[in-house]
Amino acid sequence: MATMVRLTPEQIEQLLHDADEMERSLKDMHEELITLGVPTDTATRFSKLHDRFTGWIGFLRRQRELGAEPPVS
Repeated sequence: MATMVRLTPEQIEQLLHDADEMERSLKDMHEELITLGVPTDTATRFSKLHDRFTGWIGFLRRQRELGAEPPVS
């Protein structure tokens, strides 16, 4: 992953750390929206957005893991 975009391992770690913080914020915001009683459709759309973000971060983490694994002989 780092070679594709020429990021240092430290930069990648920082980006993933920031993504974790964003994910926590999205979760907190979703709970707040429910507490405020926003329409169900709005809460559902927000939940789907959060799920997509989580999915992409998971994908990037998996790609990073695969790049760090030694090749299978």
